Amino acid sequence: MHSGTESLPLLHIIIKWVHRLEDGLLALLLTSMIGLAGTQILLRNGFDSGLDWADPLLRIMVLWLGLLGAMAASRDNKQISIDVFARMMKGRPYHAVQLLTSSFTSAVSFIISWHALRFVRMEQEDQATLFNELPSWPFEAIIPFVFLIIGCRYALHTIIALLDFINNKPTASDPA
Repeated sequence: MHSGTESLPLLHIIIKWVHRLEDGLLALLLTSMIGLAGTQILLRNGFDSGLDWADPLLRIMVLWLGLLGAMAASRDNKQISIDVFARMMKGRPYHAVQLLTSSFTSAVSFIISWHALRFVRMEQEDQATLFNELPSWPFEAIIPFVFLIIGCRYALHTIIALLDFINNKPTASDPA
């Protein structure tokens, strides 16, 4: 008979590999962008030409890089935040603020994901295209996906904050 704790190491391994995949994708995307932009600069300045599809692709890559970066930041609750007051709080008030901000971020992310999915579906139905007459919706599908992942991650941060609040977990700034 297996206990529930035996699956935790497997879960940690899976999460670690997902994080590595995210980081690898970010690195590959950034490297590709730098290479493509450098090639465009070289072709324009050195040979008075360029790749017609490169600029639109670079714009899409910037979108993907920003969204994937936000998704990666959300895994450790590292999104940009204004926490002037939260830094001065300890104990339950701190956890209450974390609970409020995490639940709000999760809800907003789910709403954005839903409406972004509706947008992508409309683009697909309208048969909107990008450069070289490629359909636009596969390039835009990253938007609802990333906000869904961010919403799920902040839902988990909300649960953790709730447990910390209930258990009155000490914060880093609490005296030992």
